[in-house]
Amino acid sequence: MSRLLQSACVFVTLLVATACDKVPLLAPTQSTITLTTSTTTVPVNGTVEVSASVTEPSGTPVQNGTFVTFTSSFGTIEPQEARTTGGRATVQFRAGTQSGKAKIGAFSGASRATEVEILVGGAAAAKVLLRADPQSVPATGGTTTIVATVIDGSGNALAGVPVTFTATAGQMVPGQAVTAATGEATTILSTPRTTTVTATAGAQSGTVEVSATSPAVTITAPASIEAGVPATFTIAPSTAAGSNPLRSVTIDFGDGSSPVALGPVSGTTPVAKTFARAGVYTVRATVVDTAGITGTSTIVVSVAAQAGISVTLTATPNPVSLGTQQSGIVSFTAATGGFGAGVAVQAYYWDFGDGGTVTTTGGAASYRYTTPGVYTARVTVRTTNGSEGLAILVIRVTA
Repeated sequence: MSRLLQSACVFVTLLVATACDKVPLLAPTQSTITLTTSTTTVPVNGTVEVSASVTEPSGTPVQNGTFVTFTSSFGTIEPQEARTTGGRATVQFRAGTQSGKAKIGAFSGASRATEVEILVGGAAAAKVLLRADPQSVPATGGTTTIVATVIDGSGNALAGVPVTFTATAGQMVPGQAVTAATGEATTILSTPRTTTVTATAGAQSGTVEVSATSPAVTITAPASIEAGVPATFTIAPSTAAGSNPLRSVTIDFGDGSSPVALGPVSGTTPVAKTFARAGVYTVRATVVDTAGITGTSTIVVSVAAQAGISVTLTATPNPVSLGTQQSGIVSFTAATGGFGAGVAVQAYYWDFGDGGTVTTTGGAASYRYTTPGVYTARVTVRTTNGSEGLAILVIRVTA
């Protein structure tokens, strides 16, 4: 072979070798590519390791150096192409600033993997828990810290999730925040009145109500109250967060008596009250705090008539005849007792049993019956404290 021919053969051999080296090694036809990820959730700007396991139709790993190309619906894959070692190629998925479901794929030659999904940012959120600290502000307005906790379907805190805050009243600063490693995102609410705050992460949201509270007290009444008997009420300041100390408390018992001024109230305070009459009363406390804000608290109480009033009814004559000198006239007397000192009879309500009635301020009454028969006479006695007593007597009227 001539030297020229030998040189030509060497050139062709080098050319073929160079060309083969530049052609990537791809998976054989009908190979299987299986994708796995280090996690299925990632924060915005986070990274996830993605691996592709490539096996030939026989089930053995492909040759080392087989090229695998990776794809993603958003974000980036670094590097986009990787060579296998022991049948596995590994890359990094970088999420970027977009939240959503990133679909990751891979192929080598004619073989293609089934895509896997990675939940990015808000897309991984299964629930948003919202709290306010404190949950109330003064009636004149104030600020409170709003904390949103974002968790996934397994109850794990999600970091790097954008959370958007809105409120029905007031101002949120900032209006959007990203969750920290604890899964919490924080903002400050300034509001002049009761407000509902909503925090949204992805498709999930949570709400909390922040109330603007007026000063108030808790009024506690006895289980039972009788007219003419002293009853002890208790007044206790509200313990709501953000409440100011109370400068003055005034109690109106709703029975027409003068209100009771308690002055500053810092703890549970007893107040004695005696209702003169039975009835239903609205007890109202007017409260002023140290900021000059006024509030009211009310309860409704039922005052019963004092127990123990005794009434005895007598009648003369009984029976009575229509044909005698009395001509059917009966004299009634009601004797009372059992009520306390300072209490007097206010009125006697007489019912003579035949339709006749009369009201007197004294314990005596006369009545003329005109028809023979048997009648049930009644007298109801009412005292100045609203207590009542009743007595009944059968009257016989003859012709």
